[in-house]
Amino acid sequence: MNDVASIYRQRIEQCVEQMNALTQLDQIVARARIVLFLATIGLFFVAWGGKGGTPFNAAGVIMLIAFVGAVGYHDHLERRLHRLQTKQKINQRGLARLHRDWSKLPVVAVELPKEQTPTANDLDLFGRASLYQLLNRADTIAGQSLLADWLVTPASPEEIIQRQQAVRDLAPLLELREEFNIQGSLLADCKSGPAEFVAWAESEPWLRRQPVLLWAARLLPALGVSMIVAAIAGWVTPEVVGFTGVGIVVVNGLISVLFTGRVHDIFNAVSTRNGQISRYVAMFKLMYQIPDSTSRLSAIKQEVAMQDRSALKHLHELSWIITFGRISHDAVLWALYFLLQLFVLWDFHVLARLETWQTTYGKFTRKWFEALGEFEAIASLASLAHDNPDWCFPEVSASCDRVVGIEAGHPLLKDEERVANDVAIGPAGHFMLVTGSNMAGKSTLLRSIGINAVLAEAGGPVCAKRWSMPPLAVATSMRISDSLQDHVSFFMAELRRLKAIVDQATEAQGGERKLLFLLDEILQGTNSTERHIAVVEVLSHLLDSQAFGAVSTHDLELANSPEISKSCTIVHLRETLHGSGEAETMTFDYKLRPGIAPTTNALKLLELVGLRDRRKS
Repeated sequence: MNDVASIYRQRIEQCVEQMNALTQLDQIVARARIVLFLATIGLFFVAWGGKGGTPFNAAGVIMLIAFVGAVGYHDHLERRLHRLQTKQKINQRGLARLHRDWSKLPVVAVELPKEQTPTANDLDLFGRASLYQLLNRADTIAGQSLLADWLVTPASPEEIIQRQQAVRDLAPLLELREEFNIQGSLLADCKSGPAEFVAWAESEPWLRRQPVLLWAARLLPALGVSMIVAAIAGWVTPEVVGFTGVGIVVVNGLISVLFTGRVHDIFNAVSTRNGQISRYVAMFKLMYQIPDSTSRLSAIKQEVAMQDRSALKHLHELSWIITFGRISHDAVLWALYFLLQLFVLWDFHVLARLETWQTTYGKFTRKWFEALGEFEAIASLASLAHDNPDWCFPEVSASCDRVVGIEAGHPLLKDEERVANDVAIGPAGHFMLVTGSNMAGKSTLLRSIGINAVLAEAGGPVCAKRWSMPPLAVATSMRISDSLQDHVSFFMAELRRLKAIVDQATEAQGGERKLLFLLDEILQGTNSTERHIAVVEVLSHLLDSQAFGAVSTHDLELANSPEISKSCTIVHLRETLHGSGEAETMTFDYKLRPGIAPTTNALKLLELVGLRDRRKS
């Protein structure tokens, strides 16, 4: 991590140095603007006062040109400063991710289907201090949504291999990924994304459903031109031309009054979205730099770069069409627009061209933005691989019959806090029983298994030296809460969750994707005798369905239950006591060991916090 951190620090320092130099130059140019402006006003004032004449006018013009140049240069400096500030922020966030400094990272809200929420909450997939907060580098709505979907929807082994190849190739391309982030930051105020634009592009054109209007817009200007030509040739009298012209203007005016409002609504809707789309153009331009090294990256690039569907070319063309459709909003060109509308129905010709673009290229727009979103999602995984070079790419294959992790750790913990363990869970119909004292790390162990499995299914690297597993669906029961609103007790809420997991295991039985269950201290809301029986019943259902997983418990007798003892591997985490008397302390090494936990620590913890008389121990 130190090498990666030094890269980010060096880039931050470079940004600071360049910003300091630009800030000084920016201040000089700002003062120069003021001086040039005052000098221009002064020279013209003297010239117009009759005291200087032509020389002062000429000098005033020169000063005016210099002032305009200074304004343009000052704007250029401001844009460069903004870019450097954005680049600095991106690298600062890179450092924050390395140090798991969650307060310095943005939190993106993600809406999930109800059935996916429990596992996402249990494994800290979304929200503050989550896997998504660690991973997400996407700036577009499409990229953020796709990355979130990858974390809750397991990919096929073939898809995982393709993503891994793409992630490997993008991981070293720091400059390209950073430039995407810089350009994407300009979209921060575009909350809705391109969805409305895509909806318009894929919708049925309005003008083509009004054939009378379309032909009127074509024939009336043609009639006017024909009458002028006929008058020049002497075929008709000027009076006929005049009456015909007045008639055309009246009809055009009537059509404009009745339908121009609807036409301008379309222009406004598209141009509003086009203001956002123009910001995407820079990102599409960057996609031409995507390497063709893997089939997945090549497919993403081709989706926006193929000659017949080039996003850059056709979005630029759309911008020009919209520019012509917006001249009615230009104070300088409004008079010209008024004449064009009266004589040739200008708006309808622009709309016809716009709808030609819509019918020709609208069908490609969804694919353009999906490709952009997919690149952002892959780039997010690539950034994780770049930042954690000691993590591995897992093997996800139907030939694996169990989950095996060598030196596996929790991805959301800092490097200096993380403790790696070797884990082996499976095969089908077997589970790992994790015993241990309070605070020993049982829940963290289960979450590290679950989060790494999710990362593996998404196509990213996992926090382990080596990791292999079959295609999985992960189901968890860890954080259960009651609901006063729904009149559901804690115990009933947990029973419902366990029933859903059992049903999921039954549905997965015999399928290509195994169910990995992770159950943390389940059924605590009842007495120990009934709890033991209930836990055995739940585990028996899961094992009969050929699911496998890990269960943490304080119930040391669970390992001796004849119904499940032959199907479990028992491991434990433990505490260590140091000193004696008032100086006695307890530490945890979070290392996984075989066998049942040899100690308990609930009473000792009571004593250490002062809730139990030490003389009774």
